[in-house]
Amino acid sequence: MATEFKFDKEDEKFFGSVGSFGVPKFDNEMHGGVPRGFTMIAFTDTGSGSELFAKQFVSPAEESENTLYISTNEGQAEIVRIFQKYSWPLDINVRTIGEEYNSNVLEKELLASRYRLEGFRLEDIQRLAQTRFVDDVTQDYLTEVTNEVMALGPYFRAVIDSLDFFLQREDPARVVAMVRMLQAHAQLYRGLILISVSTDGLSPLIKQELASIADMVLSFQVRTIGTDFETSMIVSKFRNAPENLKILVFRVTPEEGITPETVERIA
Repeated sequence: MATEFKFDKEDEKFFGSVGSFGVPKFDNEMHGGVPRGFTMIAFTDTGSGSELFAKQFVSPAEESENTLYISTNEGQAEIVRIFQKYSWPLDINVRTIGEEYNSNVLEKELLASRYRLEGFRLEDIQRLAQTRFVDDVTQDYLTEVTNEVMALGPYFRAVIDSLDFFLQREDPARVVAMVRMLQAHAQLYRGLILISVSTDGLSPLIKQELASIADMVLSFQVRTIGTDFETSMIVSKFRNAPENLKILVFRVTPEEGITPETVERIA
């Protein structure tokens, strides 16, 4: 049984009971921000702006060393470019799983394919004599990410963008179990977690399970209106605060990043 964690009084005063979404107008719509201890699941459409929102969510970085951004589909250079563009802090912890996977797995698979097709050359034999060609241990990114987030201390802030990488390579039940563990960790340590997952090909059952675990459910959608695109964020779940359920049409500005334009209550 987990022991009760004692929070420092000065930390309680500094962090408060809610944290910013990184979007001031969204904070206002949500009556001050997101409650400490919340886990948010964002279901996303392609092109709906969820990647930018994920970065913007970690931008408050109350404690940079206690802030973690995990991307499974973007490289370090692109992430740094966006943070520089909006003058967001660059000293947070960032891990790019997609880059690691490409380097550790895909490049080896491509090399093995070439060897099978072309045969071994002298330089190949010399190279293999210095390195391990076959890695006996498969890297468990799911466990690594779980442990990395759970190592964060009180009032942490973390993003996993996106869950697709794991759902495509792991038993979905393992992925859901990971989310449950992270939700419990966030609740215990008053952390804030945002996890995105694409709606493309997502099993209705897995979507339902993720939504049931989450304290807050967001849906990022994009639609065409004539020759224009309209992006919106739907808040369809906000634990213990149904008055916060809303549809927010947003735009992206050079100064603020994502910012709501119009708001409509969900009936």
